[in-house]
Amino acid sequence: MVNGQNTGKVAIQIIGNNLFVFDAAEVDKITQEPKRTPLDPKKRGFANTTELGLFAGGGNSSPALSLTTVNGYTVNPYATAGIGTGIQFWWDLYQANGWYYYSNTTKIIPMFADVRGDLLPGNRITPLYYARVGYGFAITPDEADNTRGGVMFSAGAGFKIRGAENLGWFLAIGYHYQKNYSEYPVWDGTVIKTDLRLRRIALQTGISF
Repeated sequence: MVNGQNTGKVAIQIIGNNLFVFDAAEVDKITQEPKRTPLDPKKRGFANTTELGLFAGGGNSSPALSLTTVNGYTVNPYATAGIGTGIQFWWDLYQANGWYYYSNTTKIIPMFADVRGDLLPGNRITPLYYARVGYGFAITPDEADNTRGGVMFSAGAGFKIRGAENLGWFLAIGYHYQKNYSEYPVWDGTVIKTDLRLRRIALQTGISF
């Protein structure tokens, strides 16, 4: 507003230097919305997180890779709840009589509930937390007769660099647990049963909005 009511006129200048003039009698009230900055945290609404993960620290087993996406709803700037899925690639999990199955790549499709949030949502760089629990459905490797997967759990913390329009890049480290059951036939007719509890350090990076 560039002119007050003492003149009987109200003049409002907008972006582009366009000027609108009204009689004061035509104006019921004048309000001003708070200016929203690009780093204002999301208060409510749809949210997505897409990440690439590395699971390591399992003794002789090779690291595992994961690609995950989570769709959810931001309840407040400190908490977002959602449902996630993706795919995980695990190598060299099963061992029989001292040797590995050569083509052993176990794929697990996780389905889980996810809770996460920013601890300092108004800052450009903010600490974050996450936790998820669900079930991992295993895809049977070539050599296995039966693979069931099992319960999964993951939790961790990290930091996020926030940009405009709630877009952010994050890096997090945490703990990942996955149960997996499989049965492998052997040449002599016996069956090797493996009931694994996979405990790994999880390193994850990705984007969120």
